[in-house]
Amino acid sequence: MGHVPTPSHDPSLNDAARERIANRYPKPRRAPWIILNIVLAAILIGWTVWAGLYHADQPIRASLHGYQAVSDTRVDVTINLHRPDPSVAGSCTLVATGADHVRVGETTVTFPASASKDETIHTSVKTFSRAVTAELQKCGPMR
Repeated sequence: MGHVPTPSHDPSLNDAARERIANRYPKPRRAPWIILNIVLAAILIGWTVWAGLYHADQPIRASLHGYQAVSDTRVDVTINLHRPDPSVAGSCTLVATGADHVRVGETTVTFPASASKDETIHTSVKTFSRAVTAELQKCGPMR
């Protein structure tokens, strides 16, 4: 296979022919796509920063440390709680689910203001049949 010269680099063409070919086949314009990509990147970066700052300043953060179904009518739950301001009272909703994915129990746990930023809370969820999982549905400050 030999090298095929492009019209703009073909030595047999004179300057007028090269100019005529360049006018007939202009280079593609990429400026609109570049501008669009820059605008979309700026929007994405702005949203990421906003979402990070919004979720970083939560008054109460809780995680489910563990659970154990101790009987057909009760699940014991351990919650790890973190409050940047321990004077904030709050509550968490716990949900217990059975083997058939049906909600078998639900309770709201409230916790008062405290002197400690980090706490471990032990509580139970009453169930109407044996639970296989427990989870935190939502947590937040008392209003």
